[in-house]
Amino acid sequence: MPPLVIGIGNPLRGDDALGWAAIEALRARSLPPATKTRCVQQLSMDLVEGVAAADLVLFVDARFGQPTGRLHAGRIAPDTCLETASSHFFDPHTLLAAVQALYGHHPQAGLFSISTTCFEYGASLSPEVQRALPRLVSLLLRCLRAGTPPRSA
Repeated sequence: MPPLVIGIGNPLRGDDALGWAAIEALRARSLPPATKTRCVQQLSMDLVEGVAAADLVLFVDARFGQPTGRLHAGRIAPDTCLETASSHFFDPHTLLAAVQALYGHHPQAGLFSISTTCFEYGASLSPEVQRALPRLVSLLLRCLRAGTPPRSA
């Protein structure tokens, strides 16, 4: 089963474009065979089938917080109540829970983010996030090549 990398965010809102920028940078690199990438503005149930078909899923999303530019990475697992999920609260943990509930299994998964405070319309990636992006992409590639999510960054 091929690995899947999902970039999350709004490419029109400053650092919220991190997920899209990371996917673009990954696509410019030599990815392991059959690796799939996808950009979405938010997670939803339409991703369940693709996530269930992967053996490894890596999510990339901006994180509100300080200090701006700090990289966060770690393993994640299903951990939410599907009854309370809405489109704005449908996070990677909830998506994995949906996969588990529907398919009886879930892939290994990791969540990568960079701390930021810039989500303004029309803004580009902040200098701090631009500087952290190559490190994020390198970590994603290491995880893809190893076939395992990160322990932590």
